[in-house]
Amino acid sequence: MNLRKLTFYFSLVSLCTMFAITGCNNSDKKVFSANKQTNYHDSIIEQAMNMNLDSALKMVDSLESGKTIPEYKANYYRGQIHYKLGQELTSELYFKRALTSDELIHEHPAIYYYISDQLSTILTVKGDQEGAANVAMDAYSIVRNDTTQDGEYWQAVLLHDIGYSQMQLEHYEEAKKNFTNAWNTLKHLVDKNPSFDNLYSWARITYNIIDAYTSTEQFKEAEKWIPQAEEAIGRMSASPECNAATAEEFSAGLNTHKALVYIKTGRPKEAQTAYQRFLGTQYSKTSKGLIEHSEYLELAERWNELALLTPKIDSVVQAWGTPLSLYYLKSYLSPYLKAYLKSGHTEQAVKMAERIANSADSIFEYERMHNAAELAIMYETQEKERQIADQQAMLKNQRYITIMVAVILILISLVVITLIRLHNAKNLSEKNKELEEKNKELMFANQRAEESSRMKTDFIQQISHEIRTPLNILSGFTQVLTSPEVEIEEEERADINNRITANTKRITELVNKMIELSDIHSQTVIKRVDKVTTVQIAAMAVENSDLQGANHITFNLEFDQSAEKSICTNALSASRALSLLLNNAVKFTEKGTVELRITLDAAKQMVVYTVTDTGIGVPPYESERIFEEFTQLDNYYAGTGIGLSVARSIARRLGGDIQLDTTYTGGARFVFTIPDEQ
Repeated sequence: MNLRKLTFYFSLVSLCTMFAITGCNNSDKKVFSANKQTNYHDSIIEQAMNMNLDSALKMVDSLESGKTIPEYKANYYRGQIHYKLGQELTSELYFKRALTSDELIHEHPAIYYYISDQLSTILTVKGDQEGAANVAMDAYSIVRNDTTQDGEYWQAVLLHDIGYSQMQLEHYEEAKKNFTNAWNTLKHLVDKNPSFDNLYSWARITYNIIDAYTSTEQFKEAEKWIPQAEEAIGRMSASPECNAATAEEFSAGLNTHKALVYIKTGRPKEAQTAYQRFLGTQYSKTSKGLIEHSEYLELAERWNELALLTPKIDSVVQAWGTPLSLYYLKSYLSPYLKAYLKSGHTEQAVKMAERIANSADSIFEYERMHNAAELAIMYETQEKERQIADQQAMLKNQRYITIMVAVILILISLVVITLIRLHNAKNLSEKNKELEEKNKELMFANQRAEESSRMKTDFIQQISHEIRTPLNILSGFTQVLTSPEVEIEEEERADINNRITANTKRITELVNKMIELSDIHSQTVIKRVDKVTTVQIAAMAVENSDLQGANHITFNLEFDQSAEKSICTNALSASRALSLLLNNAVKFTEKGTVELRITLDAAKQMVVYTVTDTGIGVPPYESERIFEEFTQLDNYYAGTGIGLSVARSIARRLGGDIQLDTTYTGGARFVFTIPDEQ
């Protein structure tokens, strides 16, 4: 449900914008409590931001260089400006730098909370849920002791941020507690002070809570929040300060979420009623309304309607100026491809796949520029920290020398002078050694960064190649099928259809692998709630692997009767990891045998799946490197180099592992284990 992230993005941006209007611009109340000179400079920066963002950026640089505003405040404004320019990654870097300042939390706590909320939003939309939760929790650990109304307000906002990230991480109980506390805190503020600002924040966060539950398909829990949402939105809409457009936006958005909940809880008539109410509003024709419209169609599996709506959604996303990246491919372009494939719009699917391929080169350049900017900022920060440490060390040495000189003048002792010189020489030698070690560490870090950049480049180029090959086949057959001048026999037409289906499946598999790549370093445990036999897992893996149609391979499945038993695991994830191992065996075995054996390890209480092939094999010294993402030992073979990395990640999150058996020399043998739980 990647498009759903767009709705959350706009919800949080709306909330932050509301605060910016009622908080950040109100220098005497919520954000700035500085002198008149500071307030004056804040005011002119904000005026410049409303007129021209590039000019505002130059103004911030000038004021910082003239020591008129501190560094942390300059970074805060840079983060805001780049965020408004649609440069979320650069904004993220500057917000992180601002949060490292000890002065910020002591002098302007409201700015600290605001930046934490904004940074958590950026990381959430980016897909870094753990990072988003950590940023919000760090800020909440400070504001939780603030009993003022502003403190209570930020407690609620940050608890909401934490809860949303926890929902995406499947920590449902913790999220429920934080959502409840955030809602009750804002309701308490509204009861004490029913200003429109408080009413708006209460309604917006309640709306986001329902969205969090629907985005994670917790539809029964989402239904429980509908009355709270109706209460909060109703009270906000009844406020004399609430305009009709805002009231309609909230009401229409709530109706789409009701439709989602009702369609998934078996009440199609109620869902259709809510859906029609949404369509009857002007909000449904806006950019945000189109995104919410697409969510309902996707969950309701109305693929034809979604495919027809996709061009409008695409125009909206392009108008936002979202930068090209792997995240852009996964979150925006991949859902379009899915809609066309599900609805059978082959030509549009081919064009979208071609667009994905053509975006690969631009993605690499954008990623390279961002990585270079991030390294530059990190280096600058480290350099400033080193200068501060050197200054402190210099001051310390000066005090030490002054004391020793006084002692020397009193005692007039050449022995003491000699000892001091020896001591200083020893310290200098040790510091030189430390400096050499740090230089070695920096060189190693630079080498790793260069290697990472090279591997990303190879991966993007390989993905582009892998997509273009089936794309050319699809394009050629599409022209043949759509040409009125060509007459095709039924047998030949059937063959063309089979090839179109196979290559469409190939493109879909590549997209799925890109999506799986984002979870490769995740530490989240995969829930094991499926009752399934060991043989059923193997059968699912074989059915979904490249063994189907691999006429050059002789496949054997072997297991003892004792190994066929029922276990508790995640059937889809386990079979997915096993199918990736089978695909690897097929890929590197030009002609030969692939064997899948099922056994039990009673001592370790593990089910053992052993995949053996008679292919080219793997050198023992490469037994660990082959599990690193983007690694390909032989560039002669096509592929992305992430299959084994994804397989091992899934196995470990299931409580097992995947290892290469280095004792086997007839090809390659991989051992996949999962817990033998009843």
